[in-house]
Amino acid sequence: MIKQANEHPVAAAAGCDRLRSRRRLAILALLLFGSHALAQPVLRVSSQKQSLKILLQAAGELEQVPYPIEFASFAAAAPTAEALAAGAVDIGSLGDAPFVFAAAAGAPIKTVGVIKLKVTPTAVAIVVKNDSPLRDAADLKGRRITTTRGSIGHFLALAALRSVGLHGADAQFIFLQPAESRSVLSNGQADAWSTWDPYTSMVQMEGGTRVLVSGEGLFAGHMLLVANDQAIRDKPAQIADFLRRLDRAYAWANQHQREFSKIQAGYSGLPSAVHERSNRYSLPRRIAVGPAVVEDVQHTADLYREEGIIHQSFDAAAYMDASFNEVE
Repeated sequence: MIKQANEHPVAAAAGCDRLRSRRRLAILALLLFGSHALAQPVLRVSSQKQSLKILLQAAGELEQVPYPIEFASFAAAAPTAEALAAGAVDIGSLGDAPFVFAAAAGAPIKTVGVIKLKVTPTAVAIVVKNDSPLRDAADLKGRRITTTRGSIGHFLALAALRSVGLHGADAQFIFLQPAESRSVLSNGQADAWSTWDPYTSMVQMEGGTRVLVSGEGLFAGHMLLVANDQAIRDKPAQIADFLRRLDRAYAWANQHQREFSKIQAGYSGLPSAVHERSNRYSLPRRIAVGPAVVEDVQHTADLYREEGIIHQSFDAAAYMDASFNEVE
């Protein structure tokens, strides 16, 4: 159970208190009067490759929902961020890196929930071929690193370079989607691939690659649940209910890893063993939008500003909304 503190560091003053009161009233109305209290507005949800829909459906959390839900699917985080910014979707999942990109560009969005992933040595990693001469992060100087721009992989590559006194400009980045990155590493057009699960699990199980740099200690393992400002204002009851459903769904998935992995494999086309390995190690769970999350997002923003990826100052606390922390 996550409980909201009486005075949260990221909460605004009077205006935020009034907004929070309205949300509580709306949530109470939902509990007391069911779907009639909501007047049936649609909650539009986005995630990469329908991951949230698959999870909720597998866990039975799309049954008896007192409001309509529409799901959108994108291949990567950037289109989700664009859809949130444009108001085409109400809520979606983003890593802290794409969240910072979008918010720094003026997108009217805030983090309303957080899923914490256990960061194992291979959950997020820079991988190289077994016969690569590269042995540590320092060897990435002057090398070709393939990853997806604005992704967790991009962040990890920059963090790894900086950990040994280097910068992004000291390496050559090749920005591609994961499937293309996998190919260019395999055919020798890239020296390293900075990526995340399930791709790290996939290449580990296939063999032929090894971990050059682990995300352990460099990546906090936060997946942000992000809503646009209009949805936060107009659909607080739906957002609160949706976050509770996700909370229960992740708990179910952790308790039914083999069953859930088979369901995921039916959608992804990957072997169920890949998903099972990923699920076994990641153990996602919902945590509060609190100081640790603010600090992590601020760290990412500071790194990106120092690297010249974003150009203005960024106050992470201003893009956090802790009023949805209280769950069943």
